[in-house]
Amino acid sequence: MKKLFLLFVFLFMTSNLSAAELLVFAGAGMRIPLEELGENFSRETGIEVAFDFDGSGRLGSKMLMGIRPDLFIPGSDKWALKLKKEGLIDDCVAIAHHTPVIITPQGDHQVQSLSDLTLPEIEVALGDSRSAAIGRNNERLFALAGLDTTKMNIVARGINVKQLVSWVETGNVDAAIVWRADAVQSEQVETISIPADINQIDIIPICSLRTPAHPEEATRFWQYLLANAPAIFSKHGFKAIEL
Repeated sequence: MKKLFLLFVFLFMTSNLSAAELLVFAGAGMRIPLEELGENFSRETGIEVAFDFDGSGRLGSKMLMGIRPDLFIPGSDKWALKLKKEGLIDDCVAIAHHTPVIITPQGDHQVQSLSDLTLPEIEVALGDSRSAAIGRNNERLFALAGLDTTKMNIVARGINVKQLVSWVETGNVDAAIVWRADAVQSEQVETISIPADINQIDIIPICSLRTPAHPEEATRFWQYLLANAPAIFSKHGFKAIEL
């Protein structure tokens, strides 16, 4: 009986170990490179990685409410700094830049510059600053450009950048501001660059948690990302930071 009990305990522990799955909170705009990195890591190590992609603010709020991922990869460093002050984050390393661009539906040339977003006939969608890194970025951008958002015909606020791209692709709005990496992944939008002297480029950090559910596996994935993320992010249109 004792041997059977010990066998049961062993099988229970090993089955739980094999079923262990890392949970990573990540900004919606990084889905494609991170899914590729996660699949490659799982294939090499046997450790499964599950992603929760959403606006950085929404993910950060989940963490403040007590939901703990194993790693946090927001679209900018604002939430990383906030959560570090709260004692939730251990360390962060910058891996890439997020560059804002204007997008319009393919073949639609009504918008040629940032100032055109103030034209009354242009229906604009912007990120919600409470939930999406792109929304907070836009607030700084418009302030530096001297543009008054109250003069824009803003018809929708997106909770993440993927939602903004979708609205432009389907013609539900005339223009939106998204990350360049998301714009180049779509064949249904035109891209208009924002002048470098006013553009607000954000940093994408990879953040480790003080109390991850799977410390050893989380450390392995963290190290894997530091070694491999720059090349994969570059492949998908991001400006990577060489580590």
